[in-house]
Amino acid sequence: MVAYIDIPTDAACVVSVLSAGGIAIIPSSVGYGIVATESTALQRIYTVKRRQPHKRHAIIGSYALHREIHVLPPDKMDLVRLLTVDLNLPLGVIAPYQQGHPLIARLDEETLAASSIDGTIAMLVNGGPFQEELVRVAAASGRAVLGSSANLTGQGTKTLVEEIEPEIREAADIVVDYGRMRDGWPRASSTMVDFESMRVVRVGACYDVIRDVVQRFTGVQWPDPSVR
Repeated sequence: MVAYIDIPTDAACVVSVLSAGGIAIIPSSVGYGIVATESTALQRIYTVKRRQPHKRHAIIGSYALHREIHVLPPDKMDLVRLLTVDLNLPLGVIAPYQQGHPLIARLDEETLAASSIDGTIAMLVNGGPFQEELVRVAAASGRAVLGSSANLTGQGTKTLVEEIEPEIREAADIVVDYGRMRDGWPRASSTMVDFESMRVVRVGACYDVIRDVVQRFTGVQWPDPSVR
């Protein structure tokens, strides 16, 4: 028997759970995330992760959603496309956002405050095929998917469901297990970049490749984590 996965069916199931106020653990290329769309469920994620109030939710996104929501000059939009579409790299993009976008406008004041800082919002772009489909279906239903890594705060992003702490797994109403996730070097979780200031906020998956591409195509030199 040949094993297979059904991404459209799995994504539709997750959106159904999230729309009803549930929580999901989902795969992305940089590790497993815990996500929700409704404010009460997002608050439950904060509680179960033992997350501090200054930590922010990120939007689980796609390149298309990034283009709709983020506000950046054309050269920086082109750089995001180069990294995430042309070179198929995962990337956390922090940038100013369209406050009037329907998915943003739907968020209540508390959720928006927990998902933005200084007029910017973070979005994981190109997290893999499941994420792309999930975002497409959720956006079609008028919902933004928000969340963070599926782990207790400070314990590191997990690349296997079995590594996720039991209390985190138990908090989820649905778990999509696609086995070990692909991009865990030099560390699982997305490389996060503030594209307004062109500053690296977090070194994560594929950082050495991302850093090299940015230097080659823009001349911007980001820090080398191997140099102390």
